[in-house]
This record gives sequence, C-alpha cells and structure tokens, in this order.
Amino acid sequence: MKPKRKRMKADERRQEIIRAAMEVFARNGFGGSTTREIAENAGISEAMIYSHFRNKEDLYTAIIDEKLQESEPLYYPLDAMRNKDDPRVFTTIVSNYLRRHSEDTTFLRLFLFSGLEGHELANMFVAGPVRQYFEFLADYIGERIDEGALRPVNPQITARCLVGMVHYFVLLREILGDDTLNSTDLSEAIETIVNIFCEGILVDGFKAGSVS
Repeated sequence: MKPKRKRMKADERRQEIIRAAMEVFARNGFGGSTTREIAENAGISEAMIYSHFRNKEDLYTAIIDEKLQESEPLYYPLDAMRNKDDPRVFTTIVSNYLRRHSEDTTFLRLFLFSGLEGHELANMFVAGPVRQYFEFLADYIGERIDEGALRPVNPQITARCLVGMVHYFVLLREILGDDTLNSTDLSEAIETIVNIFCEGILVDGFKAGSVS
C-alpha cells in the first residue's frame, strides 16, 4: 500500500504550481504552454491550477511578482548606497546577477520567450519593474555624479549599460553556450566586468579585486 501524499497548505500548493509553470514556460514559451502541461509537471489536476489562478496570464503575473520579491535584496544594495561605497554597489549588483542567473536560467529563458512572442506581460514587466529598477539605479548614479564621484555621463544609459553587460554575459554563457565563457570562473568574470565599468565611470578609477 502506497503511503498517502502529504496534503499541502494552500500557499505551498501555490508555490509548487508557480515553480512548475516557470519550468514549462521556460521550455515551451508562453504561447506554447498549456495548463494541462503545467498540471502534469506539478503532479496535480488541471482543476487544481484553476483553484489558485484564473488563467495563464494570472499565473505568469504571479511568477513575475515572486521573482521581484526574491530579487529586491540582491539588486538593491541599499546599505552600500547609503555609505556611498560605489565599488561595493556595482560589485554587489554584478556578482548577485551573475551568480543567480548562472545557477538558474529558468526565469531568463521565460523572459526571453515572452519578449520574442510579443506577449503583453513581457512589455508590462519592462515598463514596470525593469523601468523602476533602472530609475532607482540611475538616481543613485546621478546623485554621485552631482557629488563629483562619478564622471558626467547619462545616468539612464549608464544604468542600462551595467545591467546589459552582465545580462549578455549570462546569455552567451548559459543560453548560447559560449565555450570561452563556460571555461571562465565566475569570480574572474565579476572582477573583469566591474573593473571595465568602474574604470570608465569612477573619477579616481577602481580595481574590483580590492573589494571583499
């Protein structure tokens, strides 16, 4: 006789559905995924999904919300910003982004699929959370420019350049399988990216290797 499967609480079941949906969306894209596939991946009935989410759009939105909650402490180095420790600010952002997305490319794949499919939720993500983050980072960069610590560059473009460097590194290494980057240690990649960025923007220059 098989042991009875432990009954999950509602919030635990919801998290299980979200994780299963992320895997299916990342593999098939939003348009190519069905709630039946998600249910099979989660090992539950399709009706169970609809008891927690109205439709795929609702489920996709829940995925974005969860990822944002996970990401906030990683990409918003508030303590370093309050101390105006520019090297630590940029190193924290680069390091956390590279390590997080190198360990799990599921959300990156899902996001790329949504953009290629032209799904409105991808546009909502870029126009909402992504824009808010760039505004946050650009405000800090602009403040430090005014204080004379950073060179007079466009803060909005600079914020996007920093994120763009690490995003493209992950894309080449984890999605496209670049041999050179696959053989590169992440610590070396972090140091190189931060050095390139900071040497170009900090008034006094900077060496990432000096940051613990």
